[in-house]
Parts: sequence; C-alpha cells; structure tokens
Amino acid sequence: MSNIAKSTSPVAPVTTESKDWTKASTLELQSGSEDESDVLDAKAKERHRHKQVKREEKQCREEVERRAREEAEVRAREEVERAKVEAERKAREEAERQARKQAEKDRAEVQRRAAEVAARQKALAQEALKKRAKEELEAGPSGDRSDNAR
Repeated sequence: MSNIAKSTSPVAPVTTESKDWTKASTLELQSGSEDESDVLDAKAKERHRHKQVKREEKQCREEVERRAREEAEVRAREEVERAKVEAERKAREEAERQARKQAEKDRAEVQRRAAEVAARQKALAQEALKKRAKEELEAGPSGDRSDNAR
C-alpha cells in the first residue's frame, strides 16, 4: 500500500481522471474561488450592513437636528411674538401717557386762559368802578350831570 498524499483543498474526482491539466487546474481554482467568493460575499454583506447602519445613524442624526431646528424656529417665532406683543403694550402705554400729559397741558392752558380772562374781567370791572366813581365825583352830590348832558 502506498501512502496517498493528502491535500487541504478538495479535488474534484474529474481532476484525477482528466488528462487535461488546464481543466483540472481550473476546477481546483474554482473550488478555491468558491471559498473566496463566500468570504467576499460575507465581507460585501458586512460592508453593506455597515453602510446601512451608518446611513440609519446619519438619518437619525439628521432627524434629531431637523427637530432641534424646528423647535428652535418655534421658540424664535414665539419670542418674536412675545416681543411684538410687549412692544405693542409699551407703545399703548406710551400713547396713553402722552395723551394724559397732553390732557394735563390742555387743562393747564385752559386754566391759564381762564385766569387771564378773569384777570381782564376783574381789571375791566375795576376800571368800570373807577370810571363810575370818577363820574360820580364829577357829577357832584346831586347826581346831576350838566356838563355831560349837553
């Protein structure tokens, strides 16, 4: 009995029977390439899975960022609205303050004019009293105005 050489790579039965060495070597290469193709397929699947995981992580990150942007926009709009309401309130208060101030000025002006009119009326009344007193003095004790009657 002779020792048969053992090979680690499987040899197709055709190779031992075939007289064509190219055919035999092709079958051996093919059997080895099947193992390599399985490894390559596994690596390709792993790359695909890895890319898919990365894509999903990216989509998740983008979704989180999109939600954060939307929330920031909502907060910004709310802040703008609050600022607008506050500005309108302050403008109303300022308008009311200006209206009160103007009303006070108008009342003061009316009071000043009323005081001027009262002072003129008082001055006119005093002048009329002085004039009447002067006329009464000139007319004499009888009240006869002979000079003025003519």
